[in-house]
Amino acid sequence: MKVSNSLLGAMVLLGLSACANNPFSSYSKTSNATLNNVYSGNLAMAMKAESTGDPLYNMEYGELMRLNQNYTQSNYNFSLAQQSIDLWASSWMVSTGGQLTTTMTSMLLNDNAIEYQPKGYERTFLTTEHALNHLDLNNWENARVEIKKMYQIEQATENYNQALYSKEAEETRSISQDQQQSYLSRQILQKYNFSDINSPQVLALKNSYQNAFSHYLAGFVFEALNEPSLARPGYVKAGQLSPNNPLIQQSIDNIDKNIRPKAGFSDVLIVEETGHAPQIKSEEIHVPINLNLSNNQNSCINMIDVFYPKLIPDRYNNMLYPFSIDQAVVQPLPMVNVDLMAARALRDETPHLIARNIAAAVRNIGLSQASCSADGGNLGTLLSLGTSLGGMMLDRADERTWTLLPSKIYINRMSLAYGKHTLTVNVNGMPYTQVVNLNQPYQVITFRVIGNQVLFNLQR
Repeated sequence: MKVSNSLLGAMVLLGLSACANNPFSSYSKTSNATLNNVYSGNLAMAMKAESTGDPLYNMEYGELMRLNQNYTQSNYNFSLAQQSIDLWASSWMVSTGGQLTTTMTSMLLNDNAIEYQPKGYERTFLTTEHALNHLDLNNWENARVEIKKMYQIEQATENYNQALYSKEAEETRSISQDQQQSYLSRQILQKYNFSDINSPQVLALKNSYQNAFSHYLAGFVFEALNEPSLARPGYVKAGQLSPNNPLIQQSIDNIDKNIRPKAGFSDVLIVEETGHAPQIKSEEIHVPINLNLSNNQNSCINMIDVFYPKLIPDRYNNMLYPFSIDQAVVQPLPMVNVDLMAARALRDETPHLIARNIAAAVRNIGLSQASCSADGGNLGTLLSLGTSLGGMMLDRADERTWTLLPSKIYINRMSLAYGKHTLTVNVNGMPYTQVVNLNQPYQVITFRVIGNQVLFNLQR
């Protein structure tokens, strides 16, 4: 009977993980297919249009529609994604007593077993990208609403992170007091390469959810709406997040001096976005385990596999691309590196990820011991390996992430006369031009360089 139960357990694990529509499939394969279509300029085929409440799908599809200048559809999907975030944020807005996303299901199986919870920087960027859509539709008041929502999301995220850090500290203490779990923790820390999330640039970030561009855009929107008392804090926060940026300091000085655009001139904010945000690939680490079965002479070969999310940055569009206005060269200034924000978010989550891996490893060790003691010999070894393989396929790291976000954002700002102007972007020696029409005191021009193409977002 013991053999049958062990064999059945291994078969169930393997059967579940083999299902085509199981929640443990690789998201990196999905994002690869999407990116390949985007790189080739085939935006219409990049993603299948679906009606779903999944926040990640709605963020990805909303961003795709934004790239395609379908701002109405993009806003619809962004709004659906925002509903999920608003529900999450409601319990964290004014306290640190909300519900952590960690559950026993995700601890013992896989984070894919629960609905995707956007990372801190993704929540901030959702409101930012939504605001940019409204600006492209020339709806400044709706953009203002999204900016205000960003501040609320940031406060909720700060409260959530405080609770998460406390939970992680508790998990770390518990692990240190258990010999087996402490061994597993040391093995993970020794065997996995954490250099990409521990670089000086990552450690220099104040946190993983605030960025200079979002706050600079907040300042610009409030300034355009003639609300200097709200514009100045946006610029100041942007300066704190991106020190020594001359454009930010100039914007603060202009607010203090109450400088407004001259009649017949537009104050233009030009936003350059490049590439895509890092993908995530589940990386496997092998940890040898001595089962040390009591009262059993059988010996089973066993290796516990643990998994960690590895960031895969965009290596194609990893530079700044020069551009000009009416043949006058403009030097864009760096504002955001989403690669670093993703690395900081992963670094902050590392204690929980280690605890989750240890919980799953302890489960797998228990299953392997039961299999090993079932009958001994080759059958025991086979069952032990089968159970480990089933656990390996279930325990893969969560690869879900908002990949269609840009990798980096640069900006510049200038005063230009009303009328038509030619914007030229040079990508790998190929010029891409777009005629823009300026007819308002404040305007925003955004373009994305992705693959070997430039996608322009123009304010209507």
